[in-house]
Amino acid sequence: MPYHRIDTGRIDSLILRPNDLAFLNFVGKLIPIRVLGTEFFNYLYDPVAEGQIAGEVDPSSSVDSAKNVGFVPPQLLKSSIIAAQPVNVLRVNQPSMLYQVFVGVAPSYVRVFLALPSASAQKNLDVVAWSQAYAAAGWFDGFVSPLLNPDPSTEFIVPYGLDPALGYANVLFERVRPLLMFYVNKVQFGVVADIDLVMEMLDRRGRGVRTFMKNVGGFTAFTYPFKEVFKITPISIGATREDVARSLRGV
Repeated sequence: MPYHRIDTGRIDSLILRPNDLAFLNFVGKLIPIRVLGTEFFNYLYDPVAEGQIAGEVDPSSSVDSAKNVGFVPPQLLKSSIIAAQPVNVLRVNQPSMLYQVFVGVAPSYVRVFLALPSASAQKNLDVVAWSQAYAAAGWFDGFVSPLLNPDPSTEFIVPYGLDPALGYANVLFERVRPLLMFYVNKVQFGVVADIDLVMEMLDRRGRGVRTFMKNVGGFTAFTYPFKEVFKITPISIGATREDVARSLRGV
């Protein structure tokens, strides 16, 4: 497959579109939404030029691509070359909006690590957390997700008030400069307030339209102002009709 042009074929079926239904899954706490509108675009991000990281990722001193690799821990996706100098270029400023993001990576051997919220690492083993000393699990790289052909496994959801952070590992014996392509689906949505429809969504039927479950963050619990943002309280997986009714009333 040629990578000289953008190819979103691997992620097309996952991209949210108008009238889709979805649950935002905040570590088992569900918010039902309907997609009202979308805007899809690509954003080329150079972590060094933008000032997210100080410079190229140091070379590895490892002989097994696991221990003591060149490593930069996750940092906010800031930019020093945008006039407003945002601390996070993927920050969402409206409660009724979210970003659905996929990532392409270059060069191929750069490993990328996600933290969302920025202090909560994703895809760690239970027995060990990834770090410079042992960056052997939990990454995606350019072999899996080339710059112009993003892989579904790189998907993450950015809702209002949560900042993602990305870190990098280098398994080579020379410095490496990462380059990222963000594939961003800007989604405007409404919270589903119809009890019958929410129950059907829980059954994954959704009145004939597509219904997704989109995870926000990993398994590590975090505090989020659900009622202030969504005007309801979260719904649990397996909730009864009475439970759903209470949640939609904000109880």
